[in-house]
This record gives sequence, C-alpha cells and structure tokens, in this order.
Amino acid sequence: MTELQATIVIYCKKCGMPPEYCEYGPDFEEYCDPWLKKNHPQLRSKLAALRRGDGDDDAEDAAAATKQPWTVEERLVAFYEKYQPDKLDNVPTILEKYAGKEEKLFVALVKKYGPEPEDPYEAESDDEEGVAEDMESLNVGDAKKRRGVKAKKGSVVETRVIIQKITRQKRKATTVVIGMETIPGIKLKDASKTFSKRFAGSSSVKDGPKGKEIIIQGDHMEDVAEMLVSKFKVPGSAVFLDIDGEFLSYA
Repeated sequence: MTELQATIVIYCKKCGMPPEYCEYGPDFEEYCDPWLKKNHPQLRSKLAALRRGDGDDDAEDAAAATKQPWTVEERLVAFYEKYQPDKLDNVPTILEKYAGKEEKLFVALVKKYGPEPEDPYEAESDDEEGVAEDMESLNVGDAKKRRGVKAKKGSVVETRVIIQKITRQKRKATTVVIGMETIPGIKLKDASKTFSKRFAGSSSVKDGPKGKEIIIQGDHMEDVAEMLVSKFKVPGSAVFLDIDGEFLSYA
C-alpha cells in the first residue's frame, strides 16, 4: 500500500489566499508582498522568478544567492521547511525571542531535529576546494612522471593564524579565520566542517585578500582560538586575535 505524504499549504495572513494567488488581488503590493518578504523570503523569491518566466534570470538569481552565507532568518526558514513546515509562520516571533542568542537556538534545533540544511554558499565552497585539491594532486603526479624523481619539498611556512570578527548590517557578525593553511597537515575543508559542527552553523572556505579564509557565522573569536590550541594543536603564540586592528597573541 502506497504511503500518502501530507502536503503543507501556506496561506497569506493578509488576504487569506495561497501566496501563488496573492498577486491577483488588489492589495498584493501594499500588504501581501511585504508579508511574504518578512515571513517567507525564499518562497517569495521563487514566485518572483516564476512570474518573470526567464530561465536565464533564474540562474543568475541562484548564482547571486550563493555569493554570501545565509542570514539567520534564511537558515531558520530552511530548517523549518525541512523538518516542520507548520512553524514557518512563527519564524519572525522566534527570531525576536532569540535575538542575540541565535547560535544557541540552532544548537537546540540540531539536537531536536537533526543536521542543519546545507547552505548553498558552503556547498559551493566545498566543490571549489575539492577541484583545487584534485588539480594539485594531478600536478604533483605529472611532475613526478616528467622528472622521474620526487618533487622537491616546498619551503617551510611559519604557522600564523589570525582570527577576526566582521560585523555586517543589522549587527550580524561573522568570524573570519585567516592562515589555517599554515598549520601542518591541515585540510581546510575538514577544518571548516569541524567549526560548522562545533557552532551548529554555516562555515565555509573562500579566497580572501590575504589567502584562504574560513568564514563562520556568528561571533566565536575566543572559542575558535581555544579550538585551534586544544583540537588543532596550534601553539597559542601562533594564534592572534584582531581586536580593533590590534593583533593580540592568544598565548
């Protein structure tokens, strides 16, 4: 016997219609659209793309959406869309209740429901790093075949890791870790996933002006420094906290 899957239908709190039909009402721009933007931003974006009917624009929008990590609201919406859609209408209330304690909220959600949905920004970063690692492996192999001897070892790089906090609009903070590639034997992709699991949030690897950076959602400077010393065995003297432009050693 085929198991029936329940379908969750979202109704606009302004006009009472499903969002797909709101645009046909007289109050769409004044009432319905602002409500959708606040309560269901992802659904609103999908409906806007369908109204345009242009596949190229959809692809451009999807590419633009992965240029930066999800906001806290987008993370929460994705969480409830996956695990409990009937709570989507409560997202604004939950965000207001846990203002300033968002990371504790996601830790509790992960414990209750399961892993957090993957941020496309993080997935894109993993793909880019995987390709880079594959290319590096191929280059090393080709070098060995050409010369018939082992490639010369590169110069030793001094371990130096800098941790910064960047505050964006609406006081949303991200922690940026620079210099992880100077830690012997470290894989940035694995380190990023370790941070993501530890802080129950998005963590990704990106190219920055000073090299590779690991970007973690939330303010975790002190906790990241402690992890570098205890888990990754980095000397405290090689870990620096960027406090208002002044680099302070964690040692």
